[in-house]
Amino acid sequence: MKFGDWINRKRHNRGFGIQSPSSFFFITQVLKERLPYYAYPLLDKVIDGGATKRRHFRELFRITNYQQPESCISIGSAEAACAMVLAKPFAKHYAIAPTGLTSEKQALLNERGCQIIESIDQFKALMAETSVFGMFYIDATDNADTFIKAAMSHTNNRSLIFVDGISRSQATRQWWKQFVNDNTTTVTYDMYSYGLLFFDKERRKQNYTLKR
Repeated sequence: MKFGDWINRKRHNRGFGIQSPSSFFFITQVLKERLPYYAYPLLDKVIDGGATKRRHFRELFRITNYQQPESCISIGSAEAACAMVLAKPFAKHYAIAPTGLTSEKQALLNERGCQIIESIDQFKALMAETSVFGMFYIDATDNADTFIKAAMSHTNNRSLIFVDGISRSQATRQWWKQFVNDNTTTVTYDMYSYGLLFFDKERRKQNYTLKR
């Protein structure tokens, strides 16, 4: 990370320089929330990794809890799917080709009515019949940008796309910046390790860069 980029992230990290009340609230009360949540112990049990990874998926949990989406789609990550079903149990949930799907995670997803989709064809069929989705999680792996482009045609003012691993390579940074600059997106958050794309047409276009 370049020094100038670090300074910019540091400035926004606690809301400094944020003019929008809604963005200020989202940064200080959702992204940077430090109070415990009821589902953290259960979520932590299904996270394979240390404190950094638990914090990461707790953030996804808080974002989902804040958004209260009607539907959630998770591509590639069973842990992301678990975070989303715990945050919004009664939404329509879809986990697409999840990796690391242990019996414990499978039981949690089944209990919350999450539909497991194993193939790309099933994903395409789901998007064809889904006029609008609430939240969409995807890891920045091969062809992730193709999935995101497909999802962006099914958004409304309440939709959110969570893109994991946006700084994993030069290629991911490049297409991430293209989505930030796209006319379809409005408010975006660059957390360095992941990014958030919002589509609320009632808000002016703005990109925030923050530290984890």
